[in-house]
Amino acid sequence: MKAINSLKELVETLPHCSGKEYVEIAHRMQIPLEDFEPYAHWSKETYTRNCISRSKDYELLLLCWEEGMDTPIHCHGGEECWVYALQGTIKEERFDFSNDKEEEIELVQKTTMQEDSISYMNDNMGFHKLINVGEGRAMTLHLYMNPIDRCRIFDEEQAKFEVKELEYHTYKGEPVNDEIALETM
Repeated sequence: MKAINSLKELVETLPHCSGKEYVEIAHRMQIPLEDFEPYAHWSKETYTRNCISRSKDYELLLLCWEEGMDTPIHCHGGEECWVYALQGTIKEERFDFSNDKEEEIELVQKTTMQEDSISYMNDNMGFHKLINVGEGRAMTLHLYMNPIDRCRIFDEEQAKFEVKELEYHTYKGEPVNDEIALETM
């Protein structure tokens, strides 16, 4: 299989693929970081969700993380997810329920992703959380087989799950939420 050498080539390839081919595509990526610059936006308040491409079959997001930022513990709305570490060091923590009680969620696995590593997640595997544990900023590329518009997140203070409507900070490089100040590379 030939390498995918640009973000443009990746976006052109995805509409012609099925879920089984997504992991193969991720392993073929040799995309320079410069290709992601138009989509790379950071915030001092939160990690950012930057949509690069979306169809009824998939969603391709660039998440940008300041040092120490993390996601809440969350599911994937029944969809499959591949995470590719583009820059920095990301720790993934996976969780499951103790005795099938949602309020008794427990950590079952920790993995550290370095640049060019791939992680896969679906709801049958439990829930997960991502954390930028490296020094400085990080970027991860997320490919969802079918877009995810809402998911369940675990409120650690309340010890319960709630449904969250997901939003983008940018769509195809353009800000969609002016409530959060964004910075570019």
